[in-house]
Amino acid sequence: MLLSWPLIQYVLTAAVRDRIVLALLLVVAVGASLSLFLGSAALIEDQVFALVFSAGGLRFAAVAGLVLFVVFHMRRSFDSKDVDYLLSRPISRTGFLVSHAVAFSVLAVAVAAVVGGTLMAMVPAAIGAGHALWVFSLAVELIIVVNVALFFSMVLPGAAAGTLAVFGFYVLARIIGQLLGIANKAFLGDDLSILGILMNAISVVIPRLDLMAQTTWLVYGTENSSIGYGFVALQGLVFTGLVLVAGLVDLRRRQF
Repeated sequence: MLLSWPLIQYVLTAAVRDRIVLALLLVVAVGASLSLFLGSAALIEDQVFALVFSAGGLRFAAVAGLVLFVVFHMRRSFDSKDVDYLLSRPISRTGFLVSHAVAFSVLAVAVAAVVGGTLMAMVPAAIGAGHALWVFSLAVELIIVVNVALFFSMVLPGAAAGTLAVFGFYVLARIIGQLLGIANKAFLGDDLSILGILMNAISVVIPRLDLMAQTTWLVYGTENSSIGYGFVALQGLVFTGLVLVAGLVDLRRRQF
């Protein structure tokens, strides 16, 4: 069985029991209020300032909250032998991994919807096509991040190590575009040719999160953007599938 609906419900119930939903709602409310307060101090374009400021802050808060929940939930499940119990039931290891990935992805989409709804409520007059693409790309970004967190939480033995690994991956994915630009600059000489090759190789397995959820979409729309729904969806499918395959290989090699 590829999916276990009781297991999906169990994970989502754990999210509610750990009060991650309440904590994220509180962070969203505080972040939106702070953004509106700081935006009121701007001399011009106060609503745009509040929108851009809150978008960046809530994006990071959503990533941090989901990563912490996924890593600590999985490590707690391993330490308390819940994983051993679940795998002793009529559920395959593939079903175990896919069910957790689906549950975490549903949670990621819900968080992205809350963040997007908050931004739209803050500046309803500025709602446009750019907001829809921003929320969609944020949802895909969060899905990628939670599945990466699922992988590292199973591979690494400690919650702290898993959390740091996910944050390191996220930072690298956010700056990979700048690193590629620096490494491929011709005027820097041939000394960086090896670094350029290395960075290009790394970029194959690192998603371009720097191209996702761009704040310019919230202000100027998507008319002049080369990024669309197809690129965002394809990147999410490719890297989520890659991470799940790697996690499944590791899970099948484990002895319980």
